[in-house]
Amino acid sequence: MDRTRALPWGRHVRTSPVVGDGSLHFSVLGSGSRGNSVLVTGGGTTVLVDAGLSLKETRTRMASLGLDVESVDAVLVTHEHSDHVSHAGVLARNLRIPAWIGDRTRAASERYFKGSEETPELPDSPFKIGALEVTPVRKPHDAAEPVAFLVTRGAHTVGVFTDLGHVDDDVAAAIQRCDVLVMEANHDPGMLSRGPYPAHLKRRVGGRHGHISNEDAALALARSVRPDLRCLVLAHLSESNNHPDLVRRAFVDHLGAKTPYKRWISYQERATPLFDIHGAVVAERDLQPAEGSSDAQVG
Repeated sequence: MDRTRALPWGRHVRTSPVVGDGSLHFSVLGSGSRGNSVLVTGGGTTVLVDAGLSLKETRTRMASLGLDVESVDAVLVTHEHSDHVSHAGVLARNLRIPAWIGDRTRAASERYFKGSEETPELPDSPFKIGALEVTPVRKPHDAAEPVAFLVTRGAHTVGVFTDLGHVDDDVAAAIQRCDVLVMEANHDPGMLSRGPYPAHLKRRVGGRHGHISNEDAALALARSVRPDLRCLVLAHLSESNNHPDLVRRAFVDHLGAKTPYKRWISYQERATPLFDIHGAVVAERDLQPAEGSSDAQVG
């Protein structure tokens, strides 16, 4: 099999992706206040967790990984904020796929749908989309009906936990089920307090139903991750109130410079590599950023 060879600090050589062997692969196509979408694929089924990127941008970012947007089977919507749902209706209509969404989330995001889309209601229990099992997990965030998602294929699970005010008992229990974790590390409290946001927005972001800080995310994971976690991808970094170096520092301080699992940082402007369940790179863009940039490993 032709696989990408990983080089130091997140530099990689692009080769052909291997996604037809039935195992799980994933990529954070983009994460941040300007649009979020996480791709999970396995067993011939592909889902997008959130659709905050346009159809054109989703197509481009998937193509950079050797994937076709027409292979997407469903969209899973976490909540109604525009950076997560604004293109769900467009994707559902144009790709002729369902956008799974909670009833209250659907009502709160009416402007993003035309009524002709298939928008099945999210159940409270695990359900199947092709070869994948999807489990919604209630999470603390200032939205109508916010959820995280676990996506499972066989014995392996990818969990997507962004827009998370704090880690409550339900979220902690779900994190312990994950082989791979896409986890928010939104802001540095010092940067937030000194930053450009108005006072009410600072209170919202820093509150228990807003966005989790670097340190709080690291502390929560130190308590919650299972010993055999394979990969952690940190996501939804604020462009105004955070920096990858501060994220690295917080996670090294609380989890150590070396961990048994791979640690990566995602970014807003382009997709991460396509990873396998072990956090190894399967496919990557042709052009790679230099050492120390936001796609480098944390430690």
